[in-house]
Amino acid sequence: MSQQIIEHDYIVIGAGSGGLLVAVGLQKLEKDYAVISKNIGGDCTHFGCVPSKTLLHFAKVYRTSCDPEKKKRIKKTVLQNVRKNVQSFIDEENNLIPEDRYFQGFAHFQNENTLEISNGENKQQLKFSKKCIIATGSRPRLIKVEGIPQDKIITNEDFFYLSKLPKSITIIGGGPIGAEFATACASFDIETYLVSSSYLPKEPWEIGEMSKASLQALGVKYHKARPLRLEKKKLYLDNETTISETEFYLVAAGRVPNINLNLEKAQVNYDNTGISINKNLITTNSDIFAIGDCTQNPQFTHLAANQGKFVLKKIVIPFVQKRERALPRVTFTNPAISSVGELEEKPGIKLIELNLSNTDKARTRFDQNSYGIVAIDTLSGKIVGASLFGDFGEDLISVFTLIIDERIPVLKLTDFITPYPTYANIFHTLTVDYLSYLSNNWKRRPLSSVKQFLSYVIK
Repeated sequence: MSQQIIEHDYIVIGAGSGGLLVAVGLQKLEKDYAVISKNIGGDCTHFGCVPSKTLLHFAKVYRTSCDPEKKKRIKKTVLQNVRKNVQSFIDEENNLIPEDRYFQGFAHFQNENTLEISNGENKQQLKFSKKCIIATGSRPRLIKVEGIPQDKIITNEDFFYLSKLPKSITIIGGGPIGAEFATACASFDIETYLVSSSYLPKEPWEIGEMSKASLQALGVKYHKARPLRLEKKKLYLDNETTISETEFYLVAAGRVPNINLNLEKAQVNYDNTGISINKNLITTNSDIFAIGDCTQNPQFTHLAANQGKFVLKKIVIPFVQKRERALPRVTFTNPAISSVGELEEKPGIKLIELNLSNTDKARTRFDQNSYGIVAIDTLSGKIVGASLFGDFGEDLISVFTLIIDERIPVLKLTDFITPYPTYANIFHTLTVDYLSYLSNNWKRRPLSSVKQFLSYVIK
């Protein structure tokens, strides 16, 4: 007897930040849709952004408290409280999708518009008549180190579900996930080692070094190396050093896209970096979109959500075209690093350093560590990138993102009024510094310099 095929106009595969946004949007648009996912909320809610930022919050409270009893209570209950907060998100998100629209399980394409859902021994088939949106996210990249028992190797998916905080931990990987876990663990007085051949390599070197120094001040022992093997309670590294055996080894060596969907049967091209899409997020099958971490784009929760919004717009207005936007990012170390755009020093690009510790706001807070770098295209006078070192940057980076997106020349910011005293007062210093640069270097590019001066004078 043939299996009954359930048909919907739209099918969303995955219910993380991107997929859930699309599904809720389709619901509001009163479209006929279904969602296929192993859970609602995705990695961000269950194992990523929500638990990690909750952990970092408690870590900061613990680190800044002077009450020994309070610190003891926080440390004892922190993982339980993290899970409790995560559950509140899960409960809320579970109510966003009606039961008759949600199919729990894993999807595999049978042909260009039909999928089979597997959930244990149960299988059923769904078919879409209009569009399918793949938003299956990513998972931790796993590595093996000789001699480390399998039950001692964990990822972010395991850490928050430990029975208690470990006494010692080695974090393998110096990207944002590794840096944030190192910050949290060291803040809780956990003996913390960070082993990686590089530290936040996508950030400007100066800011990466400042962040590394802050981590080490917290007590993190950083080793620029790769792990080779665990032998006789020593972890041997490829720089001919060893570190003591720790309770756990947290692998933070990047993420890989979830693309085990039989994409070939749907005529969707992909490689090991993710699904191929065009600028409008459409795959090689014109009826299938792909968004978020499962594509070849950068892996950020907010990018997946932004792409989800565009898919909804494309469904309502088919001729709309996606505009390339500046993509900000924040690594929540202590203090945070916030960046956007290009920050490579090359001909035609002027890097201006911002000593934010000299702002009146910083001085009132006795903040001596805040710093920033802004990259300006000297031909157009427009900002192309910015990186900020300090917790203030979490919000201020959005202003730089808007400036880059709207292509606002630096000198147009001269009349930009910011409240006093705030870190945003740095825009005044930035415009003065760039005006000084133009005045001293106008002979190199007289036409572009005159044009920029005129745009400054003529409002």
